[in-house]
Amino acid sequence: MSGPSTFQVYNASAGSGKTFTLVKEYLKIILQDQDPRRYQQILAITFTNKAANEMKDRILENLLQFSVMDVSSETNDMALTLMEETQLSLSLIQKRSKDRLQDILKNYASFHIKTIDSFTNKLIKSFAFDLGLTMDFEVELDTDSILKESVDAVISRIGTDKELTDVLINFAREKTLEDKSWDISRELFEVSKLLLNENHIHELEKLSDKKLSDFKILARKLQKDQRNKRKLLAEIGNRAIELIQGNGIDIKDFYRTQFPNFFLKMINSPEKLDFDPEGSLAKNINARVFYGKSKPEQVKKAIDQLEAPLIGLYLEAKKIFERYNLNDMVLKNLIPLAVINAIHSALEETKVNNNIRLHAEFNQMISDHLTREPVAFIYEKLGEKFKHFFIDEMQDTSVLQWQNLIPLIDNALSSEDASTLLVGDAKQAIYRWRGGRAEQFIDLSSDGSGIEANPFNIPKKTSNLDTNYRSHAEIIGFNNQFFTHIAKHFENKNYADLYREGNNQLTNRKEGGYVQLQFIEEMKNAELKDEIYPKKVFETIQGLKNDCDLGDICVLVRKKKEGVAIAKYLTEKEIPIVSSETLLVKNNKKVGFVISLLKLIAENKNDDAKLEVLDFLHGHFRVS
Repeated sequence: MSGPSTFQVYNASAGSGKTFTLVKEYLKIILQDQDPRRYQQILAITFTNKAANEMKDRILENLLQFSVMDVSSETNDMALTLMEETQLSLSLIQKRSKDRLQDILKNYASFHIKTIDSFTNKLIKSFAFDLGLTMDFEVELDTDSILKESVDAVISRIGTDKELTDVLINFAREKTLEDKSWDISRELFEVSKLLLNENHIHELEKLSDKKLSDFKILARKLQKDQRNKRKLLAEIGNRAIELIQGNGIDIKDFYRTQFPNFFLKMINSPEKLDFDPEGSLAKNINARVFYGKSKPEQVKKAIDQLEAPLIGLYLEAKKIFERYNLNDMVLKNLIPLAVINAIHSALEETKVNNNIRLHAEFNQMISDHLTREPVAFIYEKLGEKFKHFFIDEMQDTSVLQWQNLIPLIDNALSSEDASTLLVGDAKQAIYRWRGGRAEQFIDLSSDGSGIEANPFNIPKKTSNLDTNYRSHAEIIGFNNQFFTHIAKHFENKNYADLYREGNNQLTNRKEGGYVQLQFIEEMKNAELKDEIYPKKVFETIQGLKNDCDLGDICVLVRKKKEGVAIAKYLTEKEIPIVSSETLLVKNNKKVGFVISLLKLIAENKNDDAKLEVLDFLHGHFRVS
């Protein structure tokens, strides 16, 4: 096979057959080419071991099916698609599939379908010497334990480092005065995570030369500015109250006394102010609701005359409060940030002492090295020459990861017969998992021509995988309507287009499906929530029992405690469930019986243990 290099980007919504597409494109390359070892020049990158194994299985399964297929047998969808797109005969596909399958199984280590983490790890190992790393270093995946160890090392310096001691003790005192735990380790641990976050690397570099004394000076400046801001807010509040009272208006004449109380809060407790545009006061101001309909006309006219100046004072206070609020947030995090350099030093010392490197920092190490060395030199040290690149879940690729891959891919695409295929769904990047940015994939899958849309010197082909092969028709229809509705509420045009045009999925042969939305009024009482939610889940399950098996029902929750509450309620209602809680050994009734029996043997007057034993025996032997 010989031809120009290609760069393809597939915009694939959930269930749209992206794995089918990736496997198809992979098979096209190795079956069209006469070289039986072309697969060794393909690098497919996924984000989880499960996805990598699934893709490997699909490729091998298809090659196996193709190798035993004959003209008289029923041809599967993949074979039909390949015959149509490659113009290869069935007999030639059968012969080449058998050859490729045998060669892959003989050289399985050259079957390069791996996670982005394993690829990065291999890359680091390949030029460890150039990075000044020992060749036998170990990769540490448990970053939390290392960070906690580094934080503990910093705290242990209290009493020996006077300046650090003063800062940390003052921080503990401030927490105590705020009626919070004096333990500062949690805050220091949370800020230490910034050291391994790709999104904050450049900002932290700007703090690398700052000393503790610099942060103390900044704190004093911010505290002084806060006092000035409080004074300005109090002055605005007093002006507003004087304006109201000077015009003979009683505070109670205002609608629920909202507006006057807000100005009084500026005077007495500005830290409790809330300028939320979705709040009740902001909505009433926009709607010009300042008094009740039953108020006398003269009161209404008096308040109407003050409407403009009061709103002006409100907006003036809002600008001041924005800076006041920003200062407050900075001050709350200033001390943890002040000691971040000390934590960083402790972290480096921990890594050297234990001869480890954190996987979370590999992307930055590669990026730094790429700026100093020729690209070809670095990637040739892998000992392999990749010409074809497949990247799955592209929306989860961090900015740094993608920038590190661009030189490698660009080097390959500069030659003939090379290709790159990116598959992703920007809508799935909303959580910015591991530094992923929705904007990155939106640019790559757009029709633009800038460096963000196409960092390579060859034309890009963009395609939408518009058929959902996974879900049933009703669910696909609901998703299309739901995302189209959401699109109306985006101010960013790119996001709106993404949800309106990028999710108009076509249905498949699977008819039916069922969608139901049910809302529960918000409740402030947490205990009441734990009662209402499980009850609603139980009622829903009862309504589905006649239409599907219990094993086909999955209950998703946002937090573990919610899952525990629902699991407990369903168990009480004798609904058999499987959950992380029920799988714990301690929750097995027979294990509980043995423990209670042992307690009873050791303490024969333990009435609780006696009751638990009798309760189990009663249920187990169905004693009436």
